[in-house]
Amino acid sequence: MKRLSLILAPVALLFMVNSAQAGDADKVLQSMKTELDRNMAQLSIPDYPRPYFIAYLMREAEAYSVGARFGAPVVKREDRQRVIYIDMRVGDPDLDNTMDRYPGFDMPFVYNPYANRAPLADDDKALRTVLWKLTDKEYKKAVASYLKVKAQRVYKRKDPDFAGCFAPAPKVEHVGESEEFIDDFQKYQDITVALSRQLSEVDFIHDSSANFDASRSHRFFVNSEGTQVHTSDLFLSFNVQAQARSEDGSVVPHSFVLYARKIKDLPSQKELEKRVAQLVTELDALRQAEVMQPFNGPALLEGDTAGVFLHEALGHRLEGHRQSGGDEGGTFSGKVGDQILPEFISIVDDPTMPRFGGTTINGYYQYDDEGVAAQKVTLVDKGKLSGFLLTRRPLEMFKKSNGHARSSGPQRPVARMGTLIMSSDKTVPFKDLKKELVRLAKKQGKKFGIILRNAASGATNTSSWGFQAFKGVARLVYQVDVKTGKEKLVRGVELVGTPLASLMKIVTVGDDAALFNGFCGAESGFVPVSTLTPSLILSELELQKSPPRREQKEVIPPPQ
Repeated sequence: MKRLSLILAPVALLFMVNSAQAGDADKVLQSMKTELDRNMAQLSIPDYPRPYFIAYLMREAEAYSVGARFGAPVVKREDRQRVIYIDMRVGDPDLDNTMDRYPGFDMPFVYNPYANRAPLADDDKALRTVLWKLTDKEYKKAVASYLKVKAQRVYKRKDPDFAGCFAPAPKVEHVGESEEFIDDFQKYQDITVALSRQLSEVDFIHDSSANFDASRSHRFFVNSEGTQVHTSDLFLSFNVQAQARSEDGSVVPHSFVLYARKIKDLPSQKELEKRVAQLVTELDALRQAEVMQPFNGPALLEGDTAGVFLHEALGHRLEGHRQSGGDEGGTFSGKVGDQILPEFISIVDDPTMPRFGGTTINGYYQYDDEGVAAQKVTLVDKGKLSGFLLTRRPLEMFKKSNGHARSSGPQRPVARMGTLIMSSDKTVPFKDLKKELVRLAKKQGKKFGIILRNAASGATNTSSWGFQAFKGVARLVYQVDVKTGKEKLVRGVELVGTPLASLMKIVTVGDDAALFNGFCGAESGFVPVSTLTPSLILSELELQKSPPRREQKEVIPPPQ
């Protein structure tokens, strides 16, 4: 099952080494360009096609991570590495090797953990030698894939939605400044340990952890069209998790994650301690809350929970590569101009926005992983589908990239969200949303409506052989009594639904706007994403039971 998840926990795909400065960007790009030009000019096997396009993407990542449990550090990692991805294309833009679902499947398997690792020093010969070896391998793989793709055309009919493999893009030259990195790791280790100690002193919490992660990445990109790009990004996060048990033995988790893109935007220790105290209060209430039974009825998704809903129900299904091919469900294929949301709602994806209010945005970037400038794209205009998230792979109605090719590590970039933003020309004041929820629940003869707060995670499936469904998890769920308006905290449920039905159930949009920062996992790896959405009321939303987890209490009390 293809599983696409939005997660809040920091994703340390690469735990990296000290704060060594990034190399000389111009020097690195020149080495990459020299080797690329040499391969474009000379790479060929007699009687086989030559490459028509090559791109080199090298990611340099350095990171620091510290984790604490029971008031003491338990893990500390520092590391640094460079990883290379090569986009090698054989054939022509109308049909090339990238249409092969299993490239290299028939090649001899030789495991080399360092095959796509580049030298950490700016050593021209060493870097070019690694590129030479990788390029040779990728060229042979691409030739075999291209011949396989052509052979398949003998007995397979062309997909009617297929619009080619590669679209033109303008040449870009950009060398960005390096982001400032952490220079006092001990300070953040001390804060992390203090937060862990604060949790360990709470008697009803039986397990907990606190983590601090800092990761700085540099991207070096060149292609055979003359594009050269260097960018630098910094991601910082505090992640705090705690577990308690309810009377029935159920494990009740609670957590929070705070992100920043600049050192100056990190919360102070005092602010973090206040958040931990709030988490403890909420966890105490959660462990005493009733387990809710499955429900279908009106629901208010406040701020970030609306963002997770939008990301999972709609966002992934508007990624360009999901609009053609037999493997994808194609929920919105061929629906441009159709009404897919109420007419008072519009949606854009804008990765060019660095901040919202005083908070940095995870989904911000300047250039995508194909060297194309990030662009704001209108996806839904007044309820009607108007566009998709695009890479350089064209669609029938959309021939050019809008800068949404993204990936991590050595994965091939595909269309991914940056910052998904919902707006409406028909809103209700946030303070009145609860009244509207109660009115709707009464009209449907329900005893209560539902409020979902504090999004935790989400997942969806888009493949043609799976269910076209999504789910989301909110940390705090409340039943709102229709007679008294009183809120009662409950637990043990998660929202589920199918996209086409659920999106049209939106009946009310708040005048607020909440930012959700997270990391999203799909076939091209984990990438930072955001949503910026107002609160939403759905006339109908289904809640199902969360997977139960019950444990016996420890036999004897803890040492203290």
